[in-house]
Amino acid sequence: MPRALLLLMLVASANSVGEKALQACRNYGQSMLECHNVLFPMSRVRVPIDFLLYPHMVLIGFRRSITDVPLWKCGGTLISDKWVLTAAHCREDPNSGKASVMRVGTATFEFDEVDEMAQERDIAEIVSHPGYNPPSKYNDIALMRAEPYFILSRDIRIACLETENKVTYKNLSAIGFGVTQSGGMSGSQTLMKVDVDIIDNATCNKSMRFMVRRKILARGIVEDQLCAGDYEHGGRDTCQGDSGGPLQVMEDRVDCLKTFPLHKVVGVTSFGRDCGRKMAPGVYTRVSRYIEWIEKVVWP
Repeated sequence: MPRALLLLMLVASANSVGEKALQACRNYGQSMLECHNVLFPMSRVRVPIDFLLYPHMVLIGFRRSITDVPLWKCGGTLISDKWVLTAAHCREDPNSGKASVMRVGTATFEFDEVDEMAQERDIAEIVSHPGYNPPSKYNDIALMRAEPYFILSRDIRIACLETENKVTYKNLSAIGFGVTQSGGMSGSQTLMKVDVDIIDNATCNKSMRFMVRRKILARGIVEDQLCAGDYEHGGRDTCQGDSGGPLQVMEDRVDCLKTFPLHKVVGVTSFGRDCGRKMAPGVYTRVSRYIEWIEKVVWP
């Protein structure tokens, strides 16, 4: 094979979609003590206890004025020291103003024992997907840049991104500070987690006919989205205030080459009909379908 052709193939391979996201995760993951123990088992070190179960969880605060106390009404995922992945509809709230501040390192507002872990940053830039056109629910994904950058540590970490379109998991976990029942007036004071089942798009579309008729979801559920919940019984779902937060999985086994002791974000909480209603699962933006766009913004 001619050398020039070989070089071109190597360049194409290095720049393939998803490689930058994987490399960022690999660079960070291999710096963790857990990966030291996997990669160098003969020189194992003790791993400290984690205080935060979800060290990538971000709260997004809204305010009309810089002097206002932020209202935490959306979630997000820290995917680098300066970029947060969230929903495009989280850039502004009609009742609370614009998204202007982000907070990471919070598990609860009820106690202050670990409050010193929290970091708050201004939102310097919001990049919504160019295909997002409200009130339509498609392409509901955005990136928010922190200023100054977040400081990554044992307690503040990034999450990886799912790059494969085919979802092989049957169950995923959603987290957030949203309301815990449909019609609730205020969000939870403690970060909540719910395990949900993946529901195929054909089944999910049965509950979306009303939105299709209203043109909010003109094409029904598409491959850029995925549905999750408890279809037959209801009760397991995200709700108002959880928007933008991660639908995620933690790998059972890690090799620190392709899998890491970090959560992997499969979806971004987008919308639903009521909360926990049976045969009406929540809808999430499928992260793998937006990897190329994310990489161009986060790792240009």
